[in-house]
Amino acid sequence: MSPMSGKRMAAAVLVAAGLLSPAPAGAQERYEEPAGVRQALDAIVAAGAPGVLARIDDDRGTWIGTSGTADLDTREPVPRQARFRVASVTKSMVAATVLQLIQEGRLSLDEPIGKRLPGRIDDGDQITVRELLNHTGGLATYDRAAEFADPEQYGKRSYTPQRLIDEAERLPRPERGRFAYSNTGYILLGLLVEEVTGHGLSTELDRRIFGPAGMTRSYLPETWDGIRGPHATGYHLPTGADPGLPGSLRPITRLNPSFAWAAYGVVSDARDLNRFYQALFGGRLVSRTSLAQMRTGVTTPQAPVFPRYGLGLESVGLTCGEMWGATGSIPGYQTFSFADAAGERRMTLSVNVQRNDPAVARMLLAAVDALNRYFCGEPYGSPGGASKPSPAGGGRVVRATSREPAGTIPVPLPAVGGEFNDSPAT
Repeated sequence: MSPMSGKRMAAAVLVAAGLLSPAPAGAQERYEEPAGVRQALDAIVAAGAPGVLARIDDDRGTWIGTSGTADLDTREPVPRQARFRVASVTKSMVAATVLQLIQEGRLSLDEPIGKRLPGRIDDGDQITVRELLNHTGGLATYDRAAEFADPEQYGKRSYTPQRLIDEAERLPRPERGRFAYSNTGYILLGLLVEEVTGHGLSTELDRRIFGPAGMTRSYLPETWDGIRGPHATGYHLPTGADPGLPGSLRPITRLNPSFAWAAYGVVSDARDLNRFYQALFGGRLVSRTSLAQMRTGVTTPQAPVFPRYGLGLESVGLTCGEMWGATGSIPGYQTFSFADAAGERRMTLSVNVQRNDPAVARMLLAAVDALNRYFCGEPYGSPGGASKPSPAGGGRVVRATSREPAGTIPVPLPAVGGEFNDSPAT
């Protein structure tokens, strides 16, 4: 018997035993399924997600796993190459573009944003590029405005970047110098890229990020409301809806993404996101010095789960240490994408729902558990020493709120206006 035949027979035995799913629904034959990861994916669905896709890339190859469904009506499986709105993972790409311009001598981290964009925002002569990148500029986030209360309404409208900035300027500002998540800052950074280069942001992302990283399935839409290629239906939970009732999750795949733009507008897939962090952390997009600055983080209210935010990058505190990447949330989708220090081991999760109820904390903890099981080889437990949640998301009770979650495992709740929120507080 040839070695290849032996491998195929072993895989067939595992499939028959229920330890390995056939390739269309889960792992590729060449890659042994990481222990407990599929269990964590099932826990994400059990906690209220219609479906989830996970992709792992490392020196052993590629593993893809799914759980749940791409569509609550058709019950079709989640496509293995599903595209999705990556939400705030966009910020890592915009930040890398800004760092490239700094390396070229066309910008400075500590120059005021008002130098290149005069009159765009009050006190622009005081707020620096660095402060926009790490959310310490003291800017309100525009998506907290009443204008953005219902995605089924604002998702049908077109917004200019200045309109988004103006909405933010009507809101109370947080204290400058302290971390306060602001999508407004990244709208300004998008305008800054356009001002310095003379090109549209989508063009610069294509040229500087997507092309060099081999991200052939990624793009920044402006007003087009669809998603190219295979994708799961995206859902959201409307304000006040009871998640336990049938039909409470509403489809919201199609929306005008102009409200997100440079802050959280990119469409991509798990393969491309893993390629992005491989290229970024491997030194192919920015210099080692720039990368070190991107991973120099300020403390966030989400510590110890997401303890630090750097320049367009955030860290996740796993039991074996911090990994860097980003999370994202937008009506229809939530994303978790992280890699080790050298970008040699990468994992991306896409969940096809954005929910705003406190019970969603179980879903988020299950996603962190999936990351921990891959990167650390064990179930997740708070780096601060709190007890580990069960695979189904049980264990310690967690209350997720928009500001300061209670309990010893604080959990960011992107869908309800937390500091890592990408979408309106609803």
